[in-house]
Amino acid sequence: MNPIVDQLTQWKDYLEKIKEGTHEEFFQPISEGKWSKAAIITHIMFWDRFFYKERLPSMIEGGSLAEITAEQVEEMNKDAESYAHSGISLYEIIDGAIKQRTRLVENLRQLDLSKSFLINGNQHNLESYVKGEYEHDLHHLKQLKELGK
Repeated sequence: MNPIVDQLTQWKDYLEKIKEGTHEEFFQPISEGKWSKAAIITHIMFWDRFFYKERLPSMIEGGSLAEITAEQVEEMNKDAESYAHSGISLYEIIDGAIKQRTRLVENLRQLDLSKSFLINGNQHNLESYVKGEYEHDLHHLKQLKELGK
């Protein structure tokens, strides 16, 4: 087991805890001009899927990836927010996010995280990339926990 991969399970643990109870406020913005809690969860789910499907195969092969553009980030975030407010239930969002994170973590546990690849010509490895994903989790977990859920 790799400790950094294990840290990614904190997101899944959080989702399991909030699955119980009532969550009407999850579809309301956390503050003016901000996302809802549901959109934050969907945002992480969409990034997990992007990492798993679009980035990880090239990383495993030691390939060369392009930098993610601001436009790509904005589009994915907009898609995640739209999905969160498409009429899908919070339970479906949480289940989807858990499923996506579980698939990612199980796959990462089987890999050599010292594997190198290039992003925009700069060398990286899976461990440093996963650490970045964990830091992203922490940012959003802090937001959600400060709001009491």
